[in-house]
Amino acid sequence: MIIPAILSQKYENYRTIVDLAAKSAKTTLQNYCDKTGYAFASRIKTIESLAEKIESGRYKSWSELDDLFACTIIVPTLSHEEDVSKFCKSVFKVINTTKRGQVKKSPDVFRFDSTRIRAKLLKPEGLEIAEQPNIYDVIFEIQIKTAFEHAWSVSTHDLVYKGPDVDWKRQRLAAQVKATVEQLDTLILAFNDTLPHISESPWPEIKAKQKISIRMKKFCEKAYIPSECLPKDLSRFCDNLYILLQSVNFEEKVGLALDAIETEIAKKSNIELFPRSISLLQYFLAILIKRNIIALPTSGRYYCHISEELLQIYPELNIVASRFDYEVPVSE
Repeated sequence: MIIPAILSQKYENYRTIVDLAAKSAKTTLQNYCDKTGYAFASRIKTIESLAEKIESGRYKSWSELDDLFACTIIVPTLSHEEDVSKFCKSVFKVINTTKRGQVKKSPDVFRFDSTRIRAKLLKPEGLEIAEQPNIYDVIFEIQIKTAFEHAWSVSTHDLVYKGPDVDWKRQRLAAQVKATVEQLDTLILAFNDTLPHISESPWPEIKAKQKISIRMKKFCEKAYIPSECLPKDLSRFCDNLYILLQSVNFEEKVGLALDAIETEIAKKSNIELFPRSISLLQYFLAILIKRNIIALPTSGRYYCHISEELLQIYPELNIVASRFDYEVPVSE
């Protein structure tokens, strides 16, 4: 592609401050995404893409080019979008925001429609910079997409817009996929409201895990378990306890195991006696073995998490052979 000399010169002169502005903005946004668990992607526009953008005829001047640096924050659902917008307004100088659905669009059209924020770095108050332009003059774009939207975008963009042919069928298929994406985002947003309309089929494993979940909530309500000993994720804990019982062929007697556990933890009238040096699953394992509810898992494909703290309280578990190994093999 032939690039006019004036564009090459302007791009090279401007590239340094774009890189610096991008580095600062990326650091801020990446830290935010790391804390929130959102995915993050960014890019600096190539000179070829910039030339094509200018030749689209939609831009009057260099100052209107707002995505020499652009990034995308990928959120789980549409409900997270507003929090991202608020954060961007708090750390950048937002020039304008084009919200999802703000641009006119026929109801039978399905195309890119993500929220876009045009912003600059926030210049510290009182800071004087003689150099013009500087990093605080660079306009960049922040797109907020759902995970489904992002998948649609990266999957179809090159197929539709980067190929050698103009193809009605390609654009049609991309629009159909986008329609599916919108349906998925709407369904996720209304997930809990949709649940009552789902027909349920019997499945023993789910029923067993539900029993564990219901009983765990009961233990919490009755304050049998200190708050600091509760698992981070109750559903994952229910999975792990079920897998433990399944490993000793006890999954069909979940109620019996839970009764034994409740009998043991309910005896502790003084919650201060609750063991705090071991995990809750380790404690439940020890209870079930101590009360002869399950056989001691000594082999198989299940590996018990046996720690020194657990053995100090329950030394009889020392004979467990199938256990998690903390040793790291040394390469020769």
